[in-house]
Amino acid sequence: MAKTDSKTTDVVKKSDAAMVEYGAYAEYAGAGFENQTREDYSIPFLQILQALSPQLQENDSLRPGMILNTVTGEAWDGKKGLAFVPVTTQHLYVEWKPRDAGGGFVGVHEVNSDLVKQAKAASTEYGKYNTPDGNELIETYYVYGLVLDDDGNASEAVLAFSSTKIKRYKGWMTKARTIQIPLPDGRRIPAPLFAHRYRLRTILEKNNKGQFYNWDNVTFDGANAQEARLLPNDPLFQSAVGIKTLIEQGKARAAYESQAPGSLDEEGTQGAESGKPVF
Repeated sequence: MAKTDSKTTDVVKKSDAAMVEYGAYAEYAGAGFENQTREDYSIPFLQILQALSPQLQENDSLRPGMILNTVTGEAWDGKKGLAFVPVTTQHLYVEWKPRDAGGGFVGVHEVNSDLVKQAKAASTEYGKYNTPDGNELIETYYVYGLVLDDDGNASEAVLAFSSTKIKRYKGWMTKARTIQIPLPDGRRIPAPLFAHRYRLRTILEKNNKGQFYNWDNVTFDGANAQEARLLPNDPLFQSAVGIKTLIEQGKARAAYESQAPGSLDEEGTQGAESGKPVF
């Protein structure tokens, strides 16, 4: 019979004992953070690295098509992708100074704002909108959610979909809205957005301006919806509910003003995925 390492046994016993003691933390969940605001926390964007992304010049281990956490620097292979739980979305128009004027973030505007309506009315090219000051208005969809690492640990993240990425966003949301969950009484209800894990991957695409990496069609993180489903008592589901509540209460939002000036998306327009939202 193989002998058990006494040191290993002691470590296991200590770990089990610690887990029992950790139960006492339950009544103190989140305590101490009551007076903090969204200015105290930063949530990273998940950014697709392009051939001209400056991070490639700073880190030899990175390459185009990888998915980068803009705060921690953690990166994932774009072909393998990563697991993500979407929580809630925002649809805005982001105002940027033109590159020849130095570039940089100006502000964000609601879809039905007077400025956006006026810019659309004056536009002579679909999707190209400018303010009376000559700034660019970029339509952008934001998805707040939880990114999962290989060990199953979750952290908050934000995705920004503008330009050619919008098609992927709409395809993803269409898939999510069609999911029906059966109830014990026989009814079927639309699933919450955060009731499933999805896998984000990247793909190389081309247009008349060259080639670039885009989000691939978003799939379930599993063979089907049932395999990717999160039950209401799942810690990930509960975390998602908490994030959604904070955003709805105005206690969490993307700090758009922190976005780096002059950031570019794949088509050469000033994109909206290089900054740090604050949670």
